Amino acid sequence: MQAPCLPSGLAACALLLVAAASHPQPSPEKRVTIGVRKQLLVDDGVISERLNLARELGVATKANDGKPLIVADRPWENADLFRFGTVLHDGQRFRMWYLMNDDLFGYAESADGLHWTKPNLGLYEWHGSRSNNIVDARGVSCFLDPHETDPQHKYKSAYGHPKKVMACLAHSPDGIRWTDYNNGEPVTHRAADTMNQILWDEDAKVYRLYTRTDYGQGRYAGTLDENRGTRDMISTDVKNNQTAWQTVREWKFDREGRWEFKRRQVYSLNGWIYEGVHFGLLWCYEWAGQLGEGPYDLHKRHERDVMNFYLLTTRGDEPWDLSWVYAEKPLIPRGGDGSFDKDWLQSAGNIITWQDKHWIYYCGSRERHDIYRLREGLSRWQCAMGLATLRLDGFTCLMAKDAPGTVTTKPFRLEGNRLEINADAQKGELFVELLDKAGEPLTDFARQDAVPLRGVDGLRLQPRWQRHADLAALKGKVVRLKFHLQNARLYAFQVRA
Repeated sequence: MQAPCLPSGLAACALLLVAAASHPQPSPEKRVTIGVRKQLLVDDGVISERLNLARELGVATKANDGKPLIVADRPWENADLFRFGTVLHDGQRFRMWYLMNDDLFGYAESADGLHWTKPNLGLYEWHGSRSNNIVDARGVSCFLDPHETDPQHKYKSAYGHPKKVMACLAHSPDGIRWTDYNNGEPVTHRAADTMNQILWDEDAKVYRLYTRTDYGQGRYAGTLDENRGTRDMISTDVKNNQTAWQTVREWKFDREGRWEFKRRQVYSLNGWIYEGVHFGLLWCYEWAGQLGEGPYDLHKRHERDVMNFYLLTTRGDEPWDLSWVYAEKPLIPRGGDGSFDKDWLQSAGNIITWQDKHWIYYCGSRERHDIYRLREGLSRWQCAMGLATLRLDGFTCLMAKDAPGTVTTKPFRLEGNRLEINADAQKGELFVELLDKAGEPLTDFARQDAVPLRGVDGLRLQPRWQRHADLAALKGKVVRLKFHLQNARLYAFQVRA
């Protein structure tokens, strides 16, 4: 039976209805909550679109002309075993805990973070004297807990059990005198033989615990007998339920196949949370056990059996972004021939933000990880402690060169009156445009209304528009920001009340 013929107008309407049903309109982009928190551009968490912009890793500057700040200069310290620890700033001073010999741990202090003293604490006897800076091993990976209300539990630490390769926890009122949780028994299963770490996640209201995970693979090339990995765990109550840890991430490098452990391994991974972003501080053991570059040599820089330090990022419990590892771009590069950090670099378990910079303390070594395997009794690593600093919020940036680029945020409710941006436009320019939630320019805040930022480099630049010095006229509205860059770098932005 032939279908009835519709009048031309009705037929057109029917065709439009069919087309609309076949190709539904995209739903409006979901709003994000920004509030007045600083927004780092290390990922695309708040970004809707970016065009002709590259994400670039920040440039860390080594302090003291690349020379160490702390060396093994006490009789009880051994440069062969002088390495990783924790550095905190408690509002008045810098404090460092570090491994300084087999089973001996040290403590140092500094007023400016550059010049360090090793105070005589009088706690432990060494060769008949208590005049030394030796401290309890349990404090080497500690943190100052901002969530804690009990002064006796002000500091918390995670450390390896002295006989079992598992993590234990302890607490302290001062970071010096420690008391075990769980009667000194492990709170996790294997493993825990590098930098275990515990910290508080204010957004998620949980403690996070970072330890190693082992993936045995048998021997390779006569030396490589371990495939290392890592895991992150969470708990809501460390004091009252000390073993109730839930694993949220557990992984090893395997993107390039099952034998990737020959190329790279997770030697240790610690966490640091800043402005809602989780940063992974990764010690990456590369070309493990491959000692074919020659005998023990404290001058030559080696490229096999070495350790590099990379920056990872994530939000919440999502998988880590490993982009910088696979791009082979360490945050702090190892030094050249003759330098104290030429063959490995291990960061401290956290980053300190002070005086508008990020301070990253690290241990450097003059020799390879497995060098002692070449000859019995051979000296090992010759380690020392160094420092590198990074521009405030300068972990990564979005960069445009000669060709202009743009980045547009997802829609959000404007809860402040002004905008601050961290940007470098010394050799270029930057504009900020305001759009409505649909992406249309707002009157008086479009690109042609923006006052350009040219020849400037600042951490808290304040954009203006021809008729407005701030964003007070838009407060409470749902908006998007659209940044226009040319020969410029954008690191972060923040809406201020």
